[in-house]
Amino acid sequence: MNKSLLSLARRWSAGVALGAAALTAQASFTITLSYTGLTLAQQSHFSAAASFWQSVITGYKPGVTFTGVAISATGSVIDGVGGILGSAGPDSLALSQGTLYALTGSMDFDTADIDNLIGNGSFSAVIRHEIAHVIGFGTLWTDNGLYTNGTGQYTGANALASYKTEFSKPLATFVPVELGGGAGTANGHWNEVDNGGGLTGIVDGQGRDMRLELMTGWLNTPTFVSRMTAAQFQDLGYAVNLLAVPEPGSWALLLAALPLAGFAAWRRRRPA
Repeated sequence: MNKSLLSLARRWSAGVALGAAALTAQASFTITLSYTGLTLAQQSHFSAAASFWQSVITGYKPGVTFTGVAISATGSVIDGVGGILGSAGPDSLALSQGTLYALTGSMDFDTADIDNLIGNGSFSAVIRHEIAHVIGFGTLWTDNGLYTNGTGQYTGANALASYKTEFSKPLATFVPVELGGGAGTANGHWNEVDNGGGLTGIVDGQGRDMRLELMTGWLNTPTFVSRMTAAQFQDLGYAVNLLAVPEPGSWALLLAALPLAGFAAWRRRRPA
């Protein structure tokens, strides 16, 4: 079983910040979280997800002086159980050394769904997926010249190199990007088939099919994070610890299929 991920929220604030940074030593990378409407128990899942990405992203490329991203996490009433689960995306951006970075972002989750997500073991994984979008996975590809919408072809050099080796595709000229699932899924995730219901036939050295990768459009069990996904953050201008991934596929995610319907929200349940 699987659940489609809505994650690509292009929730740009009215005043997108564009700035320039002076050349200096490589800066560190920290995810700073703030909370509204979330219990301490719920907040612990966000902290764990942030810690994971901080173990992968260790800093910025030389000359960039930013020190991380500030993310506001909110629990609010959206539409009740099983409808829209949440939304996420960058809110303010800044330009440095020719790359556009997220400085702030936000994630909103429907309080009617959070306990169910925690109960089936999926909440932390869902947050990891969404944090990746806030940082720039899928949301800043086009702005940084790594992807052209509608092509289904991600061409960032580092992720492509990892794809060739990790998934035994030595002749590949691009990483396949999802074009299905509607707005919010298409053009912002690694490619999958049949709304997360079918094998892609693309497997890594451990025999794990691409449909299980965290950053496809649907979250399947057991999930893993590929070095390709980590290397994608190198393409986005970050210093990355590739040894932090891939991690063991150990999450048990028992989720029902949900299609996506646009930026900024998890999608409604597909009719049976």
